Amino acid sequence: MRSSPQPSMHRSAARGFTLTELMTVIAVVSVLMAVLVMALSSTHDASLATVCLSNQRQLAKGDVSFSVDNKGKLWHPRTSSEDAPDFSDEGKSRIWVDDIAPGNATDETLRESNSFPYLGNIDVYKSPLDATTRLRSYSLNALVGVNKGADDHQEYSNNWGSPNISPNYVPCPTLARVSQPSRTLCTIGEEDADTYEDGTVMDNRHGWLVHPGSPTSFTPIWIDEPPLDWDPGKVHLSYMDGSTFTYQLSDYKNLREALDSHNQTVASVDYEFFRMIMLPGRLEQ
Repeated sequence: MRSSPQPSMHRSAARGFTLTELMTVIAVVSVLMAVLVMALSSTHDASLATVCLSNQRQLAKGDVSFSVDNKGKLWHPRTSSEDAPDFSDEGKSRIWVDDIAPGNATDETLRESNSFPYLGNIDVYKSPLDATTRLRSYSLNALVGVNKGADDHQEYSNNWGSPNISPNYVPCPTLARVSQPSRTLCTIGEEDADTYEDGTVMDNRHGWLVHPGSPTSFTPIWIDEPPLDWDPGKVHLSYMDGSTFTYQLSDYKNLREALDSHNQTVASVDYEFFRMIMLPGRLEQ
């Protein structure tokens, strides 16, 4: 009797990854991780920028609300009632924050300010993009809310560089005097070089200002600097109508190098932008 043939058993050897295949997989995973990290970082930065714009929108709306309650008068952009003898009592009564003298802003000085009842939150005063320890990042437009000149400060209104501001300036203490609120700067972050001995960055002094000049006699002067590095290449700001805007710097690298070297007279497309939103329609331009 013939036995039936037994089925043959074939066992293939298990095949592992080659070194090349493993290196390829690792490289692909590394690239994907890098892309993910970059995407998360970009999303995080965009989120911070959104909060910064939201803060400035609240500040602009608070300024307008204050004017409704104060016969049209806006917040005064100065940040100290003690640093200039020519500052009027009327201007002092509208000062938006009084936190420079004797030192940096505190919770107390901000809560006691004229602006706080219209904001109700200490966090609104500081941009999340500002990595310093100070409590206030923003400044107001130095040409809005004032009675006689930039910040109502004698050094600006009488003799600051060439040309002077005062010959071309139109007083703008009230909201009604802002002829183009959708184009007029209200708030902006400001870099301030002043520091205390412990390295703490001082809050911004006065209002924010670039010299507006005049059509016949004009020398660019960066009296104050926007925060070029908080969101590199971008500057976030608000206008008097409560709208916000992110300005993309056209010459970020050269502007950063010039201002770092204390060249406050560098001319650029970026300078022209900030100059034109200081007080359009009220200054000769």
